Amino acid sequence: MRGVTKNLVLVLAIAVVLAGCKAPTQQIDTTKAALEEVTKASADIAPVPELKDLNDKLTAALDEIAAQDKKFFKKFGKAKEMLTNLGTDIEALKAALPAKIEAAKNEAIKLQGEAKAAIDEAKALLAKAPTGKGTKKDIDALKADLAGAETAFAEIQTALDGKDYIVAQDKANAIKTKAADIAAQVKAAIEKVTGKKIV
Repeated sequence: MRGVTKNLVLVLAIAVVLAGCKAPTQQIDTTKAALEEVTKASADIAPVPELKDLNDKLTAALDEIAAQDKKFFKKFGKAKEMLTNLGTDIEALKAALPAKIEAAKNEAIKLQGEAKAAIDEAKALLAKAPTGKGTKKDIDALKADLAGAETAFAEIQTALDGKDYIVAQDKANAIKTKAADIAAQVKAAIEKVTGKKIV
C-alpha cells in the first residue's frame, strides 16, 4: 500500500511539473487578439507610437517561449508574466485611445483652418498681383496652382468625415505649404513691380 501511495505521489508530482511545462497557448492567442483589436482601432485615425513598443514586447515574449520550447525542462513562468504585463499595457492603451483620437481630430481641424487661411491670403494677394506683360503668364500659372489647392481643400473634409485624421492632417499641411509658396511668389512679383516690400 505504501508503494502505491509513493507511486501516486510521484505521478502527481510529474503531472504538476508537466502542467507547468505547457506553453501558454491560450494566453498568447488572447494577447495577440487584443493587440490586433487596438491596432485596428487606431489605424488611419491617430499616430500611436506605443504600438511599436507593444509589438516588440509580444515578440520578446514569443522569443522567450520559443527558447523554452527547445529545453527538456521547460519553464514558461517568465513568458506568462511577460504576456500578463503586455495584456495590462494593451488595456491601458485601449483606455487612452479615445483621447488620442480626439487630439488627432482636433489637430486635423486646426490644420484645416490654417490651410483655409493660407488659401485666402494667397487669393487676396493674387487679386493685387501685377498683370503686366512680363508677369501675366506667371500669375496665371499661380492662379491655376491655387485653384488646384482649393480643389484639394475639399479632400480634408472628406478625410475628416471618414475619421482618417492622419490623412486629413497630411492634406492640410500640403495645402498650407502650397498656398504659402504661392503667396510668397506673388509677394515677390508685387515687390519687383512696385519696389515696396510686403509684410
